Amino acid sequence: MLVPDPQRVVQAFLKEAGEVRFVKDRGSDKSEWGWNTPGPSERDSALLEEFVFNPKFLKPLALTLRSLLMALGHATSAHARFVKIKSRTVSPDGNLGGKGYIQKIPDMRRQLMNSVEALSSLTDTIHDEILAPHWAEDEDKLDPRDREEVKQIVEEVEEIKDDPEGWAEEEEAEESAESDEVDDSLARMAVRIAKACMNSETE
Repeated sequence: MLVPDPQRVVQAFLKEAGEVRFVKDRGSDKSEWGWNTPGPSERDSALLEEFVFNPKFLKPLALTLRSLLMALGHATSAHARFVKIKSRTVSPDGNLGGKGYIQKIPDMRRQLMNSVEALSSLTDTIHDEILAPHWAEDEDKLDPRDREEVKQIVEEVEEIKDDPEGWAEEEEAEESAESDEVDDSLARMAVRIAKACMNSETE
């Protein structure tokens, strides 16, 4: 029976212990940030009672929530479109990108889904926060203008939250229509300029 050389075992252990490895985070496995274990189910009631909630900070929270919901809508819309694209129609090797930014299409699908999940979790958390009783108690201390602005933001938030993907699609349709109008206007202007040039040449 072979007996391992103790010195070789120690040298191998020391070499492995001192080795520094740089592992690039591909952000596409099941342990990625969007799927992390949720936080605590309850807040510390003692700390909440001691803390002074300043109602003027409701506005930045509400604005953050609105931005996140907009992002969620567009991310959901992008995911719905991207998953319908068949790899073979856009890539011969199952990858997209180039010059250092190359990713496998299945990994991109997972990352998109992960982004949607992360945004959804964030919006749920902030939505619960701004509607929590500890903010509502001091709401009447807000300046009337600030209170009205926060109210409008929250109304927008609720509208987007009902259907983020539908909201995003409406926004995209409006932008597309506006772009078409600009293109038509430019085309008509180009025709007028061309006619004016032709008329000046014939005179």
